[in-house]
Formats: sequence, C-alpha cells, structure tokens
Amino acid sequence: MYQLRGQRVEALSEEHIRRTAMSFCNFFGMKPTKGRNKRYDKSLEKLSSYGITINPVDDAEWSAALHGLISGHYDPQSATISVPEHIYLEACAGDRIALSVVLHEIGHMVLGHQPLMHFSSVPATENEDAEWQADAFAEHALKFLGYDSMQLSFEFY
Repeated sequence: MYQLRGQRVEALSEEHIRRTAMSFCNFFGMKPTKGRNKRYDKSLEKLSSYGITINPVDDAEWSAALHGLISGHYDPQSATISVPEHIYLEACAGDRIALSVVLHEIGHMVLGHQPLMHFSSVPATENEDAEWQADAFAEHALKFLGYDSMQLSFEFY
C-alpha cells in the first residue's frame, strides 16, 4: 500500500505532469541551455506579472521559525511561494538543488493543489500524492532545462 507524503489530490499521470512542466518552462522563458551560465531570475520575476509572489525569507528568520524542517512552502490562498533567501538566490543563479526546491513549490501551484478534506475507503496511489506530483514536476522541468536527472527517494518510518 502506498504511503502518502502529502495531501491526496486528483490523480495525474506522469506524462501529464511532464507536459505541464515543459509548457510552464516554455511560457516563462526557461529554455534548455548547455554549460554553466544558466540564469533564471528573469523567468522567476515574470511570475509576478501573473499575481504569483515568490517571497524570499531571511535565512535566519526561516531557520528560527521552521527549524530546517522544510525548504519551501506554497500558499494557494495568496499564490505565494516562500523559500529561504539563499534558496531563491541560488535558484536564480541556476543551482540545481535550489532550483528543484523552487520548481517543486511552483509544481504545487501549476498542478492546482488545494487543501481538501477527503475520505475514501480506497487506499491512495502515488499519482494522487501532492508531494509526488510536485517532485515529478520539478524533475521533469529540470530535465527539460538540461540538468541531469537525480530521482532520489527516501522513505522514513
């Protein structure tokens, strides 16, 4: 039986998520590039034109409030993505890990994840897990942008 890591959401196929990630990248001018001169600050700043806020939070403030438990957060009510400031700056500069965090949170937004109450006698599947979907979105976007795939999975019990 699959163990949800996040909220249960509408099941989406990996192919749907891949196409959505590629469309997002194209729309916001995030193009595949070779080499190390990848910059994404202009693409991320363009989100504000559509009412989406990226909120870089002071690193010390983030750490004090969240004790390193999470690397980012998406609030669907305000369309705000909050990340520690260093993550935002590193993502703008093309750092793969930091960009993965930001794209993961963007994935929650683009895939329409909303907190919903849900009861089902049928166990959830991986394709219904908001965290799996956001991870898949980030990985497909990164692969489209020319980053090596780094599909890692850690299970904690």
